[in-house]
Amino acid sequence: MTQAITSAATSLNQLPAVFKLINKGLRWPECYWAKVTDVLDYGGGRFEQLTEALAQIRVRNWVYDPFNRNQQHNDFVRRMLETAPADIAVCSNVLNVIREKAVRREILEDIKRLTSEFGRCYFTVYEGDRSSRGRRTTHGWQANRPTKNYVRELKKAFPHVQHWGKLLICER
Repeated sequence: MTQAITSAATSLNQLPAVFKLINKGLRWPECYWAKVTDVLDYGGGRFEQLTEALAQIRVRNWVYDPFNRNQQHNDFVRRMLETAPADIAVCSNVLNVIREKAVRREILEDIKRLTSEFGRCYFTVYEGDRSSRGRRTTHGWQANRPTKNYVRELKKAFPHVQHWGKLLICER
């Protein structure tokens, strides 16, 4: 399945909110990250802010992004993570820029496949105007859905979903 409206232009040159929210919710972030070797950054865009932040704490970031990374890069990341899945996955502001529910479902299943069965998956979404009325924007698509409205969708892929404000945490 493919997206009718591309999300290529939605990549931002900033440290993803998901990383900040994970750290904010941890009592001892340095202890948590000491146990993490590999992160899957699904839809991570074309910039390296998260890769650089994780490298400072000796964590490898594997960015997979069909719109902002070339096929060779994405194939390599996929091969590496199919062999040794990531300890955790992050997916920041991706689900909200994809109009098609079936494509979002495929992404969730892909994240699950590329992450350790014991790993957590962290999601954030940009809520837009929170009206739940999606619309085309100058950069692509925006769903305008509140974070809590993604819980049901996430539960179809992950049985355990927690909603902590702007952060969604999934486990198998």
